[in-house]
Amino acid sequence: MTVSTPNASGPALLDPSQEPPLDRYCDVVMKGGVTDGVVYPWAVMELAQHYRFQSIGGTSVGAVAAALTAASEYSRRYGSVNGFNKVLREVPLGLAELQSSGQTKLFSLFHPSPGGERLFRLFVGFFSKQKGLAGTWAIIKELLADYLLSPNLRLPRDRGILLLLIGGALLLGALCLLYPATVLPLLLVLLSNVAAIAVLLLGIIGWRLLDDVRRQLGGPGCGLCTGMGPKGGPDGFTDWLHKGIQGASARDLDKPLTFRDLWDAPGGPDLDLYRDGWIERPQSIALQMMSTNLTHGRACGLPLNDNSERLYFLEADLAPYFPDEVMTHLCACSPVLDDYQHMGLRRLPQGDLPVLVAARLSLSFPILFKAVPLWAVPAIGAPYRCWFSDGGICANFPIHLFDAVLPRWPTFGITLVDRKHASAKVGDIWVDEANTAPPELSQPASKLRPAPPSLGRLFTFLGSILNAARLWNDNATARLPGVRERIVKIYLDPEGSQGGLNLTMPPQDLLALASLGQQAGQALVDRYITAAPGNQTGCQPPNAWEVHRWVRFNTFVRAIQDKMHGFTQSARRAPHTQPLGGLTNSLDQSLSPKPIASPYVLTTRQAQALRNVELALAQLEANLDTAAVTQPFEPSPQPELRLRATL
Repeated sequence: MTVSTPNASGPALLDPSQEPPLDRYCDVVMKGGVTDGVVYPWAVMELAQHYRFQSIGGTSVGAVAAALTAASEYSRRYGSVNGFNKVLREVPLGLAELQSSGQTKLFSLFHPSPGGERLFRLFVGFFSKQKGLAGTWAIIKELLADYLLSPNLRLPRDRGILLLLIGGALLLGALCLLYPATVLPLLLVLLSNVAAIAVLLLGIIGWRLLDDVRRQLGGPGCGLCTGMGPKGGPDGFTDWLHKGIQGASARDLDKPLTFRDLWDAPGGPDLDLYRDGWIERPQSIALQMMSTNLTHGRACGLPLNDNSERLYFLEADLAPYFPDEVMTHLCACSPVLDDYQHMGLRRLPQGDLPVLVAARLSLSFPILFKAVPLWAVPAIGAPYRCWFSDGGICANFPIHLFDAVLPRWPTFGITLVDRKHASAKVGDIWVDEANTAPPELSQPASKLRPAPPSLGRLFTFLGSILNAARLWNDNATARLPGVRERIVKIYLDPEGSQGGLNLTMPPQDLLALASLGQQAGQALVDRYITAAPGNQTGCQPPNAWEVHRWVRFNTFVRAIQDKMHGFTQSARRAPHTQPLGGLTNSLDQSLSPKPIASPYVLTTRQAQALRNVELALAQLEANLDTAAVTQPFEPSPQPELRLRATL
């Protein structure tokens, strides 16, 4: 399914009198990026016309969009659609507004730390999308202006060296003119002087550039921006996001929206079961984001839960990264730990964690944003810092976040794809058909096409290695039937002015991206909201949502079949060990001849439960083997089940 008609008029306002049914939910997961995240607000607006959001997830700029979506849904649960209409819908329009500087509001939100202004200008110039000689000359001018001719020279000897070189060149030139032997030697002398001066000037530029890199990128956080604006000055990105979250949730700035606020919002699924005492209170709105713990070398899901690691913070560490209101809240709900009064160490909250903090931990794009310091406390040894960077390093498109064996409502994915990976058959937007997607659309094509030898090809090769290491898990998951037909792909042109790290996009390009997001949301609505009554009468073909559930169930059956293969044989006959049932009996305290001093000792009830599970799994394996003969559906590619630690 493809859509190609641009529309920059923006989505319709939500009508409070035409709200989606109270029990029609969807989940949404949004891919990471930087400026291309402007595609998400209008996509969410289209979905919000027909669905209520139950679970929302994202990484990097996708986490920013997820935070604003969750805040808007929170407000809707209290009876107001202003979060969607007056905040989320206005995000692209507001970011595209031109400021007095001639740049957009988006650009004005990025403020380098003191001393990092020159590197920031160079960074912006490098990613400004000017190509060819014009782009190269722009970078050269930036280097000359900031690192050679700038009056703000960091070391006094810089200016002295520069004046000495110029004076020496003039003196040598005058001597050559006063004592010319022949024309050729004079030209050679002049050319050699010019070459020598050029080399020395390049040396000064390079030395000063490396000194800036060492001081700014080699310092704490290894980045240019904290995300905050200067004290008493214009807003930074984090200030802007804080105001957006609070505005969308209709809360005062000094009462940060927390994950617990989302969990306890009115409405949500299964409230009748909760009221009748059958289940615990389900989360009304579930929000999850991904960050990367560089110190531990793994992804980290936010908010933390009882099964994940505990993290801690120092007020002085986080103060440069967050508004005062957020820091006041953090310190109020996390007192200093008794054992670490001398350090001032506090535990990072779980439910009481402000949504803004999790979003900033996820949005820490390397180099542009500084990594955020938190602390870990080992069982043995002293506490140590853990640096948290962009969630996209490990999981840029965590489409798996809310997966279920048999989903009760759809989990949509919105992803951004390089236009070079698109088939000629598609337009700007594409949604795969269930289990019939063309192979070239199920997996991105390689950029490494035949070409003459060049350094560019080498860099492309190295970039492909980095992307494969970083994105292989996301790409593998997105290929599965039961997953790929609920993902809408938005094709962007990174070689032009569409998204990426281009902070200087003109307003029309920002709004064009937002329009693509609107089309993406509409494509999902067209696919999954239909007028057909389904297959209840036996005459209507199943709609896309029913097909998706059927495909997902069959995909799970195929995966668990492979995982269960050989279970019964291994449980009952394995060399050099006793059967699983015998091991259970030996740990059953009621059957043991003497008490066993072991953490694995079982009560009679626990032992019997394990015996029942073993019998049930053996029966499941037998049933799955039978089903394999009769089922015509064969997922492609093949699915697999794996265990891993909780993030």
